Amino acid sequence: MNRQRPDGKPPGSTSGMSGVSWGGMDAEDLDDLRDAVRGECSRHWPASTTAENGDLTEVWAVAARQGWTDLADPELTPAAIAVQEELGSVACPLPVVDAALAAGVLEARGHGSAVREIAEGSLRPVLAHVARDRDGDDIVVRHLEAGAVATHVLAVDQEAGLLTWHALGGAVVTPLPGLAVPAWSEARLSRPPEWTAKLEDHPDLLLLRRTGLAARAVAAVRRTHELAVQHACQREQFGRPIGSFQAVSHRLVDVETTLTAARRLLDHAMVLLGRGDPQWRTAAEIHLEFVTGTLAELQFGGQHTLAAVGYFEEHEAPWLFRRAHADLAVLSAAAGTTSVGDRLLDEGARLPDFELGPEAERVRREVLDAFAPWTDGPPANLSSWDDAARAVLRDRDWIGVGWPRVVGGGGFATAEAAAFSEAIAYSDPPVGNIWMGINSIAPMLIRTGPPALRDLLLDEIRRGDLSVALGYSEPGAGSDLASLRTRAEQVPGGWRINGQKLWGTCVPDSRLIVLAARTDPQATPPHAGISLFLVDLDSPGITVQQHRSLGGDVSATTFWDDVFVPEDRLIGEANQGWAALGAALAGERVLIGAGVMKAHRSFDRLVRLVTDRPELVPPARRADLRPEIGRLAVRLQAARALVNAAVEAMASGEGARKEAPMAKITATELAENLNATAVALLGPDALCHHGTEGAVGDGHFEEGLRSSVMGVIAGGTGDIQRNLVARGMGLPR
Repeated sequence: MNRQRPDGKPPGSTSGMSGVSWGGMDAEDLDDLRDAVRGECSRHWPASTTAENGDLTEVWAVAARQGWTDLADPELTPAAIAVQEELGSVACPLPVVDAALAAGVLEARGHGSAVREIAEGSLRPVLAHVARDRDGDDIVVRHLEAGAVATHVLAVDQEAGLLTWHALGGAVVTPLPGLAVPAWSEARLSRPPEWTAKLEDHPDLLLLRRTGLAARAVAAVRRTHELAVQHACQREQFGRPIGSFQAVSHRLVDVETTLTAARRLLDHAMVLLGRGDPQWRTAAEIHLEFVTGTLAELQFGGQHTLAAVGYFEEHEAPWLFRRAHADLAVLSAAAGTTSVGDRLLDEGARLPDFELGPEAERVRREVLDAFAPWTDGPPANLSSWDDAARAVLRDRDWIGVGWPRVVGGGGFATAEAAAFSEAIAYSDPPVGNIWMGINSIAPMLIRTGPPALRDLLLDEIRRGDLSVALGYSEPGAGSDLASLRTRAEQVPGGWRINGQKLWGTCVPDSRLIVLAARTDPQATPPHAGISLFLVDLDSPGITVQQHRSLGGDVSATTFWDDVFVPEDRLIGEANQGWAALGAALAGERVLIGAGVMKAHRSFDRLVRLVTDRPELVPPARRADLRPEIGRLAVRLQAARALVNAAVEAMASGEGARKEAPMAKITATELAENLNATAVALLGPDALCHHGTEGAVGDGHFEEGLRSSVMGVIAGGTGDIQRNLVARGMGLPR
């Protein structure tokens, strides 16, 4: 069976997979290994429907011939995980990771001949947990995979902290029919073990096994998702492909986003493992908690899109469903005793960083150090202003670091600019509203503005004294900017503008505004008739009506009545404003990490607060503290992983059509949930302003809760971002 993804790539080839080195394998070798697994599966286990009658003995022999069972070296354990992950997309339960881990234990104990037999395929080990209901002297292990073809079992007794090695010859092995296909087995081991070892001598054994199970389960769900996307593009209802209905497309986008995050979290753990960084364990636990917390819902989402087509067993989906839920059940039963929340609160662990490269990390560290005096201060807003903080930006030439050097910028690459943006967001220095001009307006002018206008504005922006507002949204044109009605009519020497603009957050503090207006009412498509102007806000005919937002900032509605704008204030060519807006968006993309790092700062503050002052958590909520901290940490890392994916996509020159909106969706929704959770854990005193007597958290969670709503709305709402991802996925409109 020849299976292809909608984009023509083979199943299992997902965003962010290629180009990442795992353990002792570089990216190219890892990709070759995955290709080899897919090739062999096409001949011996071509689809998940094979699970009902598949021959695991044959597949095990293939694995031995291909070298998949010759992975006793700990550096190659990630390769075993990669093989098992690929097998998950066809619901093949060959326990490659079990074989690698058993071989590693045998190697450590000096049983070299047994290791060679595993590599040759004549010795076929599996791992299984000792049943809690054991009776007599027999050891009973349950839920053995491939129990019908296995020759040995490495029994794990977590309560006793022991590993025991048993030959299955002579043992009573009984199938356990149920959801798992091929069926699990139970083995009653009446003979004494050949040897016993302490589990503590192999501390990473269970973590690696669980990682392999999670990778396989995710692959099964990913394959279901691929089938669902194909179905949504092809299946028509009410005269349209079902993927054009927003309820369907947004469900698929949420699954795509979560699977991409899972992919990146696994990559991160394996990269750290390969470097020998002990933080790989925290990264792996984060990946596992993310998977166990989301995967069942994702599989259900795929089944819902496939509907009746995916409910009957001639289709792949039911067999993938069985594989994913069977692996999730084992994952839950074999979970470690230390959660992510425990690691952070009790062990002082920190969240592992996602590195953007040596130069970017140097920039990040330098910025964090420079703004350290403000990092623990009260939350900043658009009106917060500290001359000393602005002087840091100006004196270090950090204004315009992402601009090209030819116009006096720093010439930072995408990764460096992203690291700079993230560090600024985490530090949150009180520098007022200057970022719009630096990161949005300046790139627009550099790309499309007249030289005289560009040079004038860049000089002012570089001094750190210029705040620029945006005049895009209107009563009938928010996310749908192409429908704007503000008109600009050409007159001698310039243009006359009439209309109304909304949500001008930066207007009260700005001298200038970039205004989008319709200059060709007959243009087709409508966005082809839009132009951009740089307008002085004190121009006659502009009326400003101020409004205070939920987040505390002052916004404005502006009314434009016969406002004259000189010809030299046109940005770019007439009717070409849409392209200039694209340039502004490109400049803003370096800011995708800013929201995540603001959330990271709030999270770190919350962890410090409940660690140093646990009495602040009301008694009724103390049982929730560790799981809630762990859940927030996992979501935060998922958001950081997606930001990292977006930065990599932009740096590669391929753009970030899916990755950037995925990152925004995840980061902004996290911010809402994080601050609401902090308030729930800390109580009403967390809702008091900074400086208020009895305030908890210096007002950060109160301010964060109020302003988090704007994060979801600004720059395109979450619904619009999901539409963008849907387009990047190739779903029909």
